[in-house]
Amino acid sequence: MDNIIVSPHDMIKILPDKEYKKALRFINLGNELNCKVQTRYAKSNKYWRCVFSKRKPLRVLFTVECTEEWWRVKAMLSNIEQYKHELSKCSETLITLIKTAYDCHKCNNFCKGPNPFIIDGVEYKKCLGCSFYFSNLSEEDQDSLINLLKSEVLY
Repeated sequence: MDNIIVSPHDMIKILPDKEYKKALRFINLGNELNCKVQTRYAKSNKYWRCVFSKRKPLRVLFTVECTEEWWRVKAMLSNIEQYKHELSKCSETLITLIKTAYDCHKCNNFCKGPNPFIIDGVEYKKCLGCSFYFSNLSEEDQDSLINLLKSEVLY
């Protein structure tokens, strides 16, 4: 698997049909947002990873990760304070996932630190390296996450 180039569509074909259709929405989002795409097999974790990056400014926007059994989205919501009004359209489930994401502990010398944001009067400082992981989302929550990622591109 080291030298195999796999398209994002081919990568998610290992998923069951129902899950494939859900993951395909995020693959299509990456195309819609004109993202740079890079797929690879993470040997140490034994799963496929497709990274969607913006070219200007150069930064990762989100990643789709999958095995034959599961898939998830790792979203880089680093400017959430700028579009937190979008959270009012999100379910409590999605907001809870954002609030409970891994906190920044400045784990290395290269860490830029968190971009703090406030929800319900509480300041959150989440790790940008670990980002926000989303899996097993309802269709409504997937729609909300897609809208958050579209908002992230603007900032």
